[in-house]
Amino acid sequence: MKRERLGERRVSRRWMLGAMGATASAAGMAALRCSDGDGTPPSQVPTQIEDETPGASPTARQQDGKRGETLRYTGFVVRDQSFDPHKTHAGPFYGHQALIYSRLLAYQDQAKGTIVPDLAAAMPEMPDAQTMVFRLNPNARWHEIAPLNGRAVTAADVKYSIERQLTDDQSFVRKAQWSVVESVEASDERTITVRLKSPMAAMHHLFADVHSFVVAPEAAGDRNNITDATQIGSGPFQWVEWVDGRHASVRRNPNWHGGDARPNLDGISLVQPTSTAEVEGKLRTREIDAAMVGRVLAEKLKKASPQLTETTMGHSQFFGMRFSLVNDPYNDPRFRSAVTIALDRRAMIDKFFGGSGGVNPWISWPMTDWALPESELTTVAGYRPGVGGRAEDIREAMALLNAFKSEKTVKDDLPLFVLEETESALEFGATIKEQLAMNLGLEQVRVVPLPLAELSRLLLTGEAPWAAAPDSGWIDLDDWVYPYFHANGTKNSFPLRDTELTTMIDAQRVELDKNARREIGYNIQRRLLAINAGVNLVSERVVSLAWPYVKGFPLDTADGYQHRFADCWIDQSDATFRGR
Repeated sequence: MKRERLGERRVSRRWMLGAMGATASAAGMAALRCSDGDGTPPSQVPTQIEDETPGASPTARQQDGKRGETLRYTGFVVRDQSFDPHKTHAGPFYGHQALIYSRLLAYQDQAKGTIVPDLAAAMPEMPDAQTMVFRLNPNARWHEIAPLNGRAVTAADVKYSIERQLTDDQSFVRKAQWSVVESVEASDERTITVRLKSPMAAMHHLFADVHSFVVAPEAAGDRNNITDATQIGSGPFQWVEWVDGRHASVRRNPNWHGGDARPNLDGISLVQPTSTAEVEGKLRTREIDAAMVGRVLAEKLKKASPQLTETTMGHSQFFGMRFSLVNDPYNDPRFRSAVTIALDRRAMIDKFFGGSGGVNPWISWPMTDWALPESELTTVAGYRPGVGGRAEDIREAMALLNAFKSEKTVKDDLPLFVLEETESALEFGATIKEQLAMNLGLEQVRVVPLPLAELSRLLLTGEAPWAAAPDSGWIDLDDWVYPYFHANGTKNSFPLRDTELTTMIDAQRVELDKNARREIGYNIQRRLLAINAGVNLVSERVVSLAWPYVKGFPLDTADGYQHRFADCWIDQSDATFRGR
């Protein structure tokens, strides 16, 4: 049979970039090898970012209400090749850009799906099910940086931001997301009317999505590309610097349209540590104010510094697998299902996250609006709880494998391609190999750790028929299913052609009743659990630890929420602030 090459379809690089640090989680901190660090430590970031407005005095340390100070916290300073907010795939980078840029709407809570106005003065008017009329906040202005120089954000800017992504330029990676737009009209400087090709359930999400930044044509220039030198937005903070793998910083935008004299902080410094020892040392001495860590490290840090306050959040980033449905033996659903069911997800949670996480259907468990309920999931093969449930899973997996072997022969070599960063951090591939050998007697699995560039090449050429890696996860139901599993999905690189599934995915796109749409989403996940083309295994519950003087440190289920740092502040009157 002639093999269909996956290179003819776009493969999501974002799926692999998740391993580069989409969260500063246990997985990410494990990548530091729990050592004292063997690389060059990041250069010191100033403890106070000075006001760079010409003629201004350095920021005073004396606090005025909630105002003042620079927050310093740990995270990953990782990006791909692009600085353009409409082109980048990298979660850590567009998360940082969320401090700089605004959207028409924004998520106040991703897991609950709560959307509020941002650049828009209010939620859009909807004269019909396909038309949205936005009125812009009259106070919205671009940063006081040339060539924008603080001019007003206009409807023409919004129109440009949408239409630039609908061109034939393949570097605009979210063209498919905006392809539902039929027309964009700027009737005056503050009024923008967007008409969709058909009613769309996720129409508000379209403008609140983590990628839906509004940019200015002046910043993109003649080449229609935003670079590190033109990171000019209208968000609560202004760009200062980004040093790959080391640190990034922003300073306060004093003219932000968000109201209440926010943001409260003078600036934010994001530091990528070289080791867990560095996190411990700098948090203890207050060189950093907050750290996003996994459960095991969190318990160690709290024992050393009991005053630290803890916030937890389930993260949509997941550890999963994908199969090529055109390669033997993965073209046989019995083999795919045997492998998938035999894996012990709860053992992975214990090993990877210190027990702080959950098992997933296709949509990660923290996305409570859309994820199949755990009460149902525990009845599905591969998810049954307890010793008895695990034994039943293994019996079913073995029966499927034996049915496959009664007609076909398992290859002598089954390479499992994994990202080398994830393998060195968590032994993700080795864990899969060990579990399959123990539970199925499948000894042919060979783990192949690869750097990102090489894994990308193999996926694009169809030479990686079985791969395992983290992915960043998404927010709305449509983001989780349409690009990957619809017959015409731009990221359906399996490739999967399932008429029943495509029909359901189309139906959820136009179902405006949320409860009815949720039920369609449940049925989609039930079907995906039966097909096992793409498998979402586990997601972590991440922890932020902060000194009590840090107030309102935000967390959410995915990157892109960082605009909410506008509400964060440092209380200099708190007793723990002394010595900072």
